[in-house]
Amino acid sequence: MEPDPPNHLHLLPNTHTIVASSVKFDIEPSLPVLSLAKVAASICRDQGPKLSATSNSPATMASKAISSPVPVTWYPTLAVVMVSLGLLFTASFFIYEATISRKNRSLAKEVITATFASFFLGFGSLFLLLASGVYV
Repeated sequence: MEPDPPNHLHLLPNTHTIVASSVKFDIEPSLPVLSLAKVAASICRDQGPKLSATSNSPATMASKAISSPVPVTWYPTLAVVMVSLGLLFTASFFIYEATISRKNRSLAKEVITATFASFFLGFGSLFLLLASGVYV
């Protein structure tokens, strides 16, 4: 009578040795790494490793390329227009601050002008970088 072939893997405590055995030990691992190894060993034993094109390999998960919502040919035009508008709003803000007295200034107008300047300068800089080949 032949002995049963080993079908269980066990990691011996305080060593780096994995032992194959036909007897399953019901010892709960004390480390999360050991429980992960236990799960991986049971999957390999039950189903076998899946290394085919239909498995969860990175090649099948990344089958669709990411594309830009804006055509690449528009990058230089958007960069020039948005940076120009941002500089226009920035100039308007500085002129407003320099010409209007402190008593007559409106906080709402300052915040709105600064918001538009920031928006257009930010996206203008983004499209300027993209147009010059620096993909951020």
